[in-house]
Amino acid sequence: MTNKEIVIGFFQEGYVHHNYDFLMEHMAADYFDNSPCAARTNQDCVNVLKNTEKAFTDMNIDILDLIEEDNKVVIRIRFAATHSAEVYGIPATGKRICFEALEIFKLENGLIVESWGYWPDMQIKELLIND
Repeated sequence: MTNKEIVIGFFQEGYVHHNYDFLMEHMAADYFDNSPCAARTNQDCVNVLKNTEKAFTDMNIDILDLIEEDNKVVIRIRFAATHSAEVYGIPATGKRICFEALEIFKLENGLIVESWGYWPDMQIKELLIND
């Protein structure tokens, strides 16, 4: 698989299909996430995605941009999901929300080893609170 295919798979398999074996296979055991969720292993990352799956069901994604240079892949992605469980201290609303995120992945020898991510937490909270 190419680096781009691995990153696409991270989102398709992890967020949409909940195929966590794919993540474990394509992420280094000592994966390091530089975002606020601060996963420090591939298993930590899977746990974050499992929590996301509970909070936001029937997730769909659209890849808006995908850029690769050297050993890094940058992806801008649109998420759409239903708010199904408490997140950010906000009880489930049943609302269907849509937001964009930006992530940078570093890959070595076909494995995701590090990432930097931006999810618009304040925007997501506002979408959940406001009608």
